[in-house]
Amino acid sequence: MNTHIKSILSALAFSILFYSKSFGLNLFLISILIVSLLMTLKKEHYTSWKFPTIYLLSALLVFITPTNYTIFVHAMAFLLFIGKSIAPNSPIYLSWSIGVMNMIVASAINYNERTKGTETTKKEISNTTINYIKGIIAAILLLFAFSLLYKNANPVFNEVLTQISFDFISVPWLFFTFIGYVLFQHILRPYNPKDLIEQDEKIGNNLEKPKQSFSLKTLKKVKEEHTLGSIIFIALNVLLVFFLTTDVIYLLQENSSIKVSYSSSVHQGVYALMFSIICAIILILYFFRGNLNFYKKNKQLKTLTFLWIGLNVILALFTCIKNYQYVEALGLTYKRIGVFVYILLTLIGLITTYIKVNQLKNFYFLLRTNITILFSCLFISALIPWDKAITEYNLTQIYNPDITYLIQLGVTNSKQLHTYSSQNKGKIKEKDFERINAKYSSFLKKESERTWQEYTLYQLTDNNNKQ
Repeated sequence: MNTHIKSILSALAFSILFYSKSFGLNLFLISILIVSLLMTLKKEHYTSWKFPTIYLLSALLVFITPTNYTIFVHAMAFLLFIGKSIAPNSPIYLSWSIGVMNMIVASAINYNERTKGTETTKKEISNTTINYIKGIIAAILLLFAFSLLYKNANPVFNEVLTQISFDFISVPWLFFTFIGYVLFQHILRPYNPKDLIEQDEKIGNNLEKPKQSFSLKTLKKVKEEHTLGSIIFIALNVLLVFFLTTDVIYLLQENSSIKVSYSSSVHQGVYALMFSIICAIILILYFFRGNLNFYKKNKQLKTLTFLWIGLNVILALFTCIKNYQYVEALGLTYKRIGVFVYILLTLIGLITTYIKVNQLKNFYFLLRTNITILFSCLFISALIPWDKAITEYNLTQIYNPDITYLIQLGVTNSKQLHTYSSQNKGKIKEKDFERINAKYSSFLKKESERTWQEYTLYQLTDNNNKQ
């Protein structure tokens, strides 16, 4: 089937599913359509089962929990899938770039390439598509002109015409459908940046060992860098050991810290960790960017570097402990969860940096590996309904939960808050009780007004409960 026909039919489906609708079942259905279309393209555009599955699963997550975060993860999975369908072996960061490029400029690039085609191609287009377009336009204009002529000649015909209404034709709907057509043209006729892909494939993950021995000038420069690096890492290690010692003393103290103390301790720890890790990675990338990796007497600097990485791991673990104490005392929030996520990514970054130095990897190894891990963490975290999880933990584990904060979360926790407020009227302020009821009523109203395109898991489970 011609790509134009596929795009038109897909654009109509796109409009039916999304015009004036919120996200829900429609996102999952259009994802199935996109995967089916891409799997019917030429063999070179086939991709492995892994990325279509990730893409469909991300759409299913939106159907289950339609939050801004799951929608964001789905958008990232969509761009990744588009990129992988064009260049299956490209790393994730390049696949995202290809996906973005195709969604923005594929039509313009493909048009320029088509205009540079052979005379045969131009004649084929002229003899088929253009003739059909001319015929349709001419027919519409003649029908309109003759209808006006016959209308005055026959009262019955005039009455029939006056009863024909074109109010169903909506300019915004036509524009929306056209956007869908362009979108599917980009998907079905992708632009393949072969030069960019080939250039990335030429860049490996390992540092290239010099083919010749160091010259006296190069050896002198390497020795100077080794000395400079050793002095810097000795000083930083001493300072970090002193800081960690004071942190151990703080953690061992038995005190009932107030909210300000917890907050200050955790935030300062995160800031220190951020600055420390950024400095560590910049310094390590600078000193181990080239010839110093192959200097035979670099063991001292490597040892100091590994010690620095190890101390930063300990710093990350201490920050994690303090954040856990913070959560245990005052409950979960998105910021406190963000601290745990940041610490996890920090530990992963330190491990990959260690591998880079120990196994003589280059900067592209860090880029490819860490971006892949970052997307994996984003996708896995989208599996968790965070609003509900935060609400459940705070209401069951915290004696005096911050109800105001829980009310400010997304609508997915409305039912939990309503149940809790009904069972604990005496513990909740009257103002918060009214806000919870208002939030729950608004939630029920919005969910009841959803059309079938916007259905989420709630509609299915709610209907089952009613039955």
